[in-house]
Amino acid sequence: MSSEADLIRLAQAGDGNSISMIYEKYHTGVFKFLYYRVGEVETAEDLTSEVFLRMIRSLSHFRPQSISFQAWLFQIARNLSIDYYRKQALQNHTALEEDLVSPDEPLDKAVERKLDHLNLRKALVRLPEDQRDVIVLRFIVGMAIQETASTLHKSEDSIKGLQRRALITLRETLQNWEISNV
Repeated sequence: MSSEADLIRLAQAGDGNSISMIYEKYHTGVFKFLYYRVGEVETAEDLTSEVFLRMIRSLSHFRPQSISFQAWLFQIARNLSIDYYRKQALQNHTALEEDLVSPDEPLDKAVERKLDHLNLRKALVRLPEDQRDVIVLRFIVGMAIQETASTLHKSEDSIKGLQRRALITLRETLQNWEISNV
């Protein structure tokens, strides 16, 4: 396959292999984004599946000249998570990750990693939604500033400001928790 544009054109024409390749390329990032928005592995998996179903249904409407495919796909994910919260009538959902300890990892390291993850997750939940979305898209999904701006319908300068404020808040929150746990 020569380019993502070719892959998308084939998928728009109904080519199943192209759709599978798009899924393989993006499903992990979409899952991570949704997990950090909803906080439950099973719900994030269900929503990820729904994102790709919606993608398939809407692919004929995608116009690459107006937005990148990745930004378009993550807009679907973001809108779906908003719909999920509306249906659930939840505002501050703080469910914790399932226990995912590797048998190869020493127990003390696994517990420390788990606590770090839970502290980060609790700190992220405390951020305003727009700041949390920027942090998740930039550092967990790995999007560039331009893609993040496009996904969230904000300017690049706005994304940089949200990221800066979020990182300052996260650092202060996590430092305060460390001090109080000493």
